[in-house]
Amino acid sequence: MDTLLFCFANDRDHPLLSLRDEDEGIDRLLDLRSSKGHFQKVRESFATTSSVADKLAAYQNTLSLFHFSGHAGSTVLQLEDMVARGAGIAQLLGRCPNLKLVFLNGCSTLQHIKLLADQNVKAAIIATSTPIEDKAASNFALTFYRALANQYSIGESLEQAQLKLQVSEPTTIQVMNRAMVDMEEAEVSRNLWYFHRPSDEAARWELPTAAEQTAVEYKPNSALRNALFNALNKYEPSLREKFMQVGKQSPESQILWVNDAILSRLPYPIAEPVRRLFTPPFTPEGKKMPVRSDRERLLNYTALFESAVDLLVITLLAQVIDRLIHYRKDGVEPPLTADTRALLQRLLTEGWSNLNPGEVEQALRSLSAFLSNSQEALFMPEMHELARQFNEKDAFYECFLFFDDLRRRLNSSVGVANIPSLCQVGEDQLVELCKRMGFWANYQLESYKNIRVVRFFYRPEEYKHEKAVLRTTQNPYEDKSFQEINLSNPWASQSVLLVKVQRETATGVPETADFLNLSPLLIDQNVYIKSNVFDPYSFHSSGEGALRFKHIARPEDPLLSVLFKPNETELLQKQDFTTLREQFSTVMTLLALPDPLAGTPNEPITEATDTNIDLLSLSD
Repeated sequence: MDTLLFCFANDRDHPLLSLRDEDEGIDRLLDLRSSKGHFQKVRESFATTSSVADKLAAYQNTLSLFHFSGHAGSTVLQLEDMVARGAGIAQLLGRCPNLKLVFLNGCSTLQHIKLLADQNVKAAIIATSTPIEDKAASNFALTFYRALANQYSIGESLEQAQLKLQVSEPTTIQVMNRAMVDMEEAEVSRNLWYFHRPSDEAARWELPTAAEQTAVEYKPNSALRNALFNALNKYEPSLREKFMQVGKQSPESQILWVNDAILSRLPYPIAEPVRRLFTPPFTPEGKKMPVRSDRERLLNYTALFESAVDLLVITLLAQVIDRLIHYRKDGVEPPLTADTRALLQRLLTEGWSNLNPGEVEQALRSLSAFLSNSQEALFMPEMHELARQFNEKDAFYECFLFFDDLRRRLNSSVGVANIPSLCQVGEDQLVELCKRMGFWANYQLESYKNIRVVRFFYRPEEYKHEKAVLRTTQNPYEDKSFQEINLSNPWASQSVLLVKVQRETATGVPETADFLNLSPLLIDQNVYIKSNVFDPYSFHSSGEGALRFKHIARPEDPLLSVLFKPNETELLQKQDFTTLREQFSTVMTLLALPDPLAGTPNEPITEATDTNIDLLSLSD
């Protein structure tokens, strides 16, 4: 297995904070992949001459990456106990046949490139020509290793690091080839790194994957299926017992059962991209083929990520809107700060699909703070735990960064190179996301339509609706039938509700159903065109005379555009978006935004225990 050795020449008695942050940050960035068996990560936080020499000797045959951070000079590396000769370190590295990268993140390490070349080291080398400010060196290294962990090549990772640091400080990377090693330093400037690339192949090196290290074939969906099943089992422990009952069936039957158990317990926006990942391709003759590690799989990864974030933002934003409606009914001024009001206005005009992970985090925190200031408990209390994990030192946050970056790479003209490796790395990241999604077993989406008012002289009028539960199974169109139910709130008509699943209590009496109206942020288009097949869309943006929605199952489809004023085409197609327009108009009024229906500005309103099951042996 490839070994990555990280040596930090920090002082135990007087540690440098920037060096400690770099040490801990790189370890955290690579921890997920090392834990999955992609490579072996060895860390020396207080490197001494003997510890570095011993490690280089011990891992001589497997060492693929050597990283040093600390004080240095043109021919020396300052370790914790004493100064080490650069020529001696170079001799030890010259005995490592698998070495691919040497990163010397210290001051003025350019001359070490020649020392390494004299030992016939053919690895790519990153060094510096001048004294580098500690914080800049740390940030440069962290950005580089984040990109490397996300399956960028050495050359691409350096470009990412330069672009990130360039925002705050002038940063230059001078590329050198083997013929330039003996040249005298021609330029001295602040934050100048040198990249010695002995060959194009050296610059294209990427971190290895588990399949490359163990010679065990990567099995798409195995880890993902395992993570989702066990996450759901935490909230529905009986799921484990049900699985044990099918344990004697064939592996293929077990896979089908587990897939269906997962999909039937996830709300449609999340279940649909999972279903696409689980569904194998078929030949023209109808024969099932192995699941492919291709670009389409990566697109499904990002679709699942975007749907998960989409549903979280919609749920929180819908509860904020619901709270604003109650403030209006009570004639009370809502505790909206100027920043929160501006955020809500941005979300309801520009949407949230283009927010970066940091902005998503800030949006979720701001909306949660408004509800807290309103003495309103979160409709989904599980969000508290998610919020605690949404910080830069948690794998959950790195998962956000990975998929945000992946969707940009897939949309760029350059694209991605090593797709099979990226599929494996991406599934590991997806597992980190899905391990936290088991709470969705407590909720389901329901579509309500065809309101009919029923009046009785001796009691308040009731509103009868027809309901469909939006769930995905192996056959996503099984839930065609609508059942008739009663609801007392007309606002909930012709809309999609997030409903807490009713479970029997210790007394055998089901819990009281509770719901949150998600319209006009999540809609079922066929509610408005009088069809019996659900067709859900999520809010994308508004403006220029229309509301725009993105299809959940087919995000690549053109946006659904609902004009603020109905036109002749809509009437001819027998579509009626009146309720949707009225709901959105109400929301805009609550925020004192221009009412799209009226066309004039509105006045501000002053009024479980873990019982994990190993399903990894089940492969598609």
